[in-house]
Amino acid sequence: MVTKTLAQHIAKTSYEQFSETAIHEAKRSLLNWLGVAIGAANHESMEMVLNVAKTTASQPQATVLGRNEKVDMLFAALLNGMSSHIYDFDDTLLETVLHPSAPVFPAILAYAEKEKKTGKEVLEAFIIGCEVEARLALSVYPSHYWRGWHITGSVGGIGAAAAISKLMGLDVEKTIYALGIAATDPTGLREMFGTMTKPYHPGKAAMNGLLAALVGGQGFTSSVKPLEAERGFLKVTSEENKSELITENWGEKWEVEKNSYKPFASGIVTHPAIDAIITIQKEHKLQVGDVESITVTAHPLVKELTGKIEITTGLEGKFSVFHCVAAGFFNLKAGVYEFTDEYVNRPDVKELRHKINLVIDENIKEDQVNVTVKLADGREITQCIEHAIGSTDTPMTNEQLKDKFYDVTGDVISTHAKSALIDLVNRFDELEDLTGFFSLCKPAQTANKY
Repeated sequence: MVTKTLAQHIAKTSYEQFSETAIHEAKRSLLNWLGVAIGAANHESMEMVLNVAKTTASQPQATVLGRNEKVDMLFAALLNGMSSHIYDFDDTLLETVLHPSAPVFPAILAYAEKEKKTGKEVLEAFIIGCEVEARLALSVYPSHYWRGWHITGSVGGIGAAAAISKLMGLDVEKTIYALGIAATDPTGLREMFGTMTKPYHPGKAAMNGLLAALVGGQGFTSSVKPLEAERGFLKVTSEENKSELITENWGEKWEVEKNSYKPFASGIVTHPAIDAIITIQKEHKLQVGDVESITVTAHPLVKELTGKIEITTGLEGKFSVFHCVAAGFFNLKAGVYEFTDEYVNRPDVKELRHKINLVIDENIKEDQVNVTVKLADGREITQCIEHAIGSTDTPMTNEQLKDKFYDVTGDVISTHAKSALIDLVNRFDELEDLTGFFSLCKPAQTANKY
């Protein structure tokens, strides 16, 4: 039985079994996730959901990162999961385009803050939760994704349930129930990409997974075969039949070791094209008037996920390879500002977007691209990217991740708090008390003065 075996793995796995690489990447995942969550704390969509929390008289149990408010554990998981995905700047397991941290860390930290867990327990729960969601993603990908599920939400809630089951110390039977309750509540349609509802998916997955473990921990029953049954998660949501991937060779390696971190605040499949145009611009310093056309030859997913050319909002821009290339051309980056409504509607940016052509080549891999700039004088400049920056083959360094953390958190927290948080994350497994960690995630009125 797949689910029972998985629950046994979750219950018996301990921190001491993890490789140094897995622990190192778990810390890098935490730093990257924390930065993007804090950075988007004041987004208008966060205000909307916080208003709902206030309307329902949510009790102050857990921190909303980057804000002064505290809410109950479930709303904290929802809000922090949302904020960490608003900028589309969070981590990715490239084999399945799963964002592993956004559905799992919010649930863990909400529970850990209320129940006073240690840093080591948090990291242990995350690595296990990441392992579960990543293996599930591999077992249903690609048909699950092509059918329209947002895989981060749909498997992320099960990963969160696994993580909280571990953090709560649930036995095998109650862990099965938690997995089953989460499996019956998948979240996320790809139709929602480019709207506020996309980042809502990992937030709701975190909330669902936390709730599933809390309810399952009470002995609330579910099917004991929620994943593998004829009408279970795998067969209902996918045409794949790879259930063996969920449990086989458990502990030989850890999926978190493959995690990658975004240098650009857009859909991961746009990154090779951004990387290519930035490389061209650093050498040639072209003006928009020099350009007759730009041709991007890329993997089919680039069109499927980011084929929008007529856009009016920053959120839509994250799913437009045309806009992403234009941003890289003008600004040599594609960060938070390049995906604001203001920037998307700039006349020169709109002009360049309409000079960009997208050509699909099924022989090109997802992290590859060929970009050719045809100039008005007839010359052509071509740049090929084999592995985009941020991929597992060309990973962001620790220094680059620190720089990203400083940049993306903006003026939400102070420079002092940023430095202190980086230090705490680096030695997170040594922390017996997370009170100081959460206090540093609060906004400082003098943040812009440091």
